[in-house]
Amino acid sequence: MVGWLARTRKPMPQNNPPFRADVVGSLLRPQVLIDARRSYRERAIGRDEFIKMEDTAIRDVVALQEAVGLNVVTDGEFRRQNYIIDFYFKVFGRGGLGFEPGLFFHRNDKGEKLTAERIVVKAKAQWPGPIFAPQFAFLRAATQRTAKVTIPSPVILHFLGGDDAILRDAYASLDAYWSDMIDVYRREIAALYEAGCRYLQIDETSLVKFGDPEIRAVLTKRGDDWRKLADAYVEVLNAVLAGVPADMTVALHICRGNRLGFWQADTGYEFMADAIFHKLNAQLYLLEFDSPRAGSLDALSLIPDGKGVVLGLVTTKSPELEPLELLSARVDEAARHMPLAHLAISPQCGFSGDVRNRAMTTGQQTAKLQRVVDAARMIWGEA
Repeated sequence: MVGWLARTRKPMPQNNPPFRADVVGSLLRPQVLIDARRSYRERAIGRDEFIKMEDTAIRDVVALQEAVGLNVVTDGEFRRQNYIIDFYFKVFGRGGLGFEPGLFFHRNDKGEKLTAERIVVKAKAQWPGPIFAPQFAFLRAATQRTAKVTIPSPVILHFLGGDDAILRDAYASLDAYWSDMIDVYRREIAALYEAGCRYLQIDETSLVKFGDPEIRAVLTKRGDDWRKLADAYVEVLNAVLAGVPADMTVALHICRGNRLGFWQADTGYEFMADAIFHKLNAQLYLLEFDSPRAGSLDALSLIPDGKGVVLGLVTTKSPELEPLELLSARVDEAARHMPLAHLAISPQCGFSGDVRNRAMTTGQQTAKLQRVVDAARMIWGEA
């Protein structure tokens, strides 16, 4: 992997991630695509017609990202229902997963709560052949910029459901489950690389949440020791990362949950800093810093030399546009804890990790993306 330190005294190549302005992944689906997905499920339109509509929508959203000045683009995750389930339906098969109410929940500042589903594994995990590689190949052909693809973390299902969700039907041991999952991820990463992917994002939505006392209480209630879980999750993630080719940049997006504007954890990075920043063999992180729930930028001082951070300072949970002066001041504050050359800026999360997530209009989303690019150009002189 090409390190940040190697670029400290020279401009960052325009075709080589990380960039100064980044985008996390999902973007708001146009209503025509949402309607088309429903029509396809109801068999009112055929698969070929639906895919053509997806293709058109993706070309349009790629053009949008290029127009605002981003040097890295995604397909908006337009071919997915949400950021995790489409991947796992391929890994386990549609009959291989069950859904039931879980112990976790999402919450908002009003005290309202949404129960998070527990996903029960009913079949063995196996790589069915390229999962997102064909989607990536289409994206790569649609842009001259760097194309980025996102995949869910391999530990999400266990975090949501615990041992019982894995061992109830499909597996006799967790070791067998983790072995299968590591194999799936290594094969998929290899397929993405073969398709030309050189910038991969893993959405890691579990480890940081251990810093929230309510999350730890739920884990204790179901019989888990969060310390042992943290060690196991880091071991799995490192096993996946160990198979990454040297010229492929892999970024970990650390997230506290984002469902219809609701969040799952209220915690900074300090509590889990050793696991996330030191024990995890990652070189680049996309970190949320859009609200007090994410804690202080002081946590950046805990990141080892040579690692890079994309600061998620622009929120996707609210349409209010962050002032450029505020973003510049926040980056200045971050630069007191780690070199400015190792920092970049992005939205804090995807704009629509699930097709139902819609906290703003597409016009407001465009303004947010433009603000990220404008802030990068003002601070670093490039995006």
